[in-house]
Amino acid sequence: MAKKKYPNIAARFGPRYGATLRKRWNLVMIKRVKKYECPRCMHKKVVRVSVGVWRCKKCGYTFAGGAYEPVIIRRGVK
Repeated sequence: MAKKKYPNIAARFGPRYGATLRKRWNLVMIKRVKKYECPRCMHKKVVRVSVGVWRCKKCGYTFAGGAYEPVIIRRGVK
């Protein structure tokens, strides 16, 4: 058996649900769990409290953001 190149959170699903859906789910979960930089104190201590609610563990600053990332990325029409 070959070695895995990187740890994958979606590996627990095994062969179920299809490769594309597992890859998408993996990217979303990595974004959700990752620690982000606080807009007030600039430390990487921001964690997700609930959907769209983010809190800095250092200064206690709570703010609204995206569901999976604290910064909402808007894509404009060209």
